Amino acid sequence: DRTRPDAGGTTAACPDGQVATAVASNGELTCGTVDDATAVAVRSRCAVYVGQRDSCDGCTDGPAKWSEIDPLGCSPGSGGGNACVAATLDDPEAPVTLATLDLDGDVNDDDKLFTTLHCILAPRPLQPAPCAPGWAVHGRSGDAWMCAPISEAAVGYVGSRCAVYLGWQDSCDGCTTPPAKWGHANDAACVNGAGADDTCVTTTLGGETVNLIGINTDGDVDGNDKLHLGLACEPPAAAGVTSTTMCPDGLFVTGTSADGSFTCGDPAAAFAAYLGSQCSLFFGWRDSCDACTGAPTKWGQVSVGTCATGVGADDTCTEMTLDGTAVQMFGLNTDGDVNSDDTLYVGFRCAP
Repeated sequence: DRTRPDAGGTTAACPDGQVATAVASNGELTCGTVDDATAVAVRSRCAVYVGQRDSCDGCTDGPAKWSEIDPLGCSPGSGGGNACVAATLDDPEAPVTLATLDLDGDVNDDDKLFTTLHCILAPRPLQPAPCAPGWAVHGRSGDAWMCAPISEAAVGYVGSRCAVYLGWQDSCDGCTTPPAKWGHANDAACVNGAGADDTCVTTTLGGETVNLIGINTDGDVDGNDKLHLGLACEPPAAAGVTSTTMCPDGLFVTGTSADGSFTCGDPAAAFAAYLGSQCSLFFGWRDSCDACTGAPTKWGQVSVGTCATGVGADDTCTEMTLDGTAVQMFGLNTDGDVNSDDTLYVGFRCAP
């Protein structure tokens, strides 16, 4: 799309939700959406990690075993028995790739389960306009308009403003009350929401530095326990500033003025809309599955705004207010004693 200065020659502006990809000498803008670049970036550079450590009642060590899942791939990480499996869950035409966490030992009050959301940053030098696909005008250096990759802004938003929530509750065979212990983590922070012996730890997994929330389960984990998983994002704030040089990080040119200044707009609302409407987590469990590659016997699906129980009695979907944030939480009820022949599953799917 193109926009021209108004009749008085004072301003030009991109349509709502678009950013400039080129600026003509008279201030005319060529504009485009951030949708395609956002999808490519999140699908290829954001991942969810899940892990376990035994004999860790309040310890600050990282997981002894872990696995990683992203929308385009999966890694069994570290620890015997972990695997990557494809399972037909919500859509018979679209199998879901799941990372498994093969649990070790009897899962009880000295165990810790970990998770986080992590996005890989890959800064690149600015390039002169007109911008290549996936880039947008970030500001002006002298007489030259310069472009920056939209992908960095997208993964920067997701990695710092969205988070995976993990919780645990005893004596909750089908209950819908909030978890007794919970926390959340992303690239910007880890928050220990509630529960003794839960921890936040920064460690390196597979060459990536990640912040992990560690939830310490209390008592023997059995058929009346519930593990909760959720995904939430901070609402994007309307941000717009005026500049004559470069926009702040994550912002792009959306308007020009006759006095030589220009408006920098924040596309975070589009990033949030993509994650909320196109991405979801899957969480599952299977008994008698020591290093097996079968599908989960109980599972559910949760996203920023929705939750669905898939298969399994006593699983639940509940919107909970955790530390002032409304979070959709899928509650996975484990059946029987959870020990070394049990497996947890996590999937992370985002549409193109």
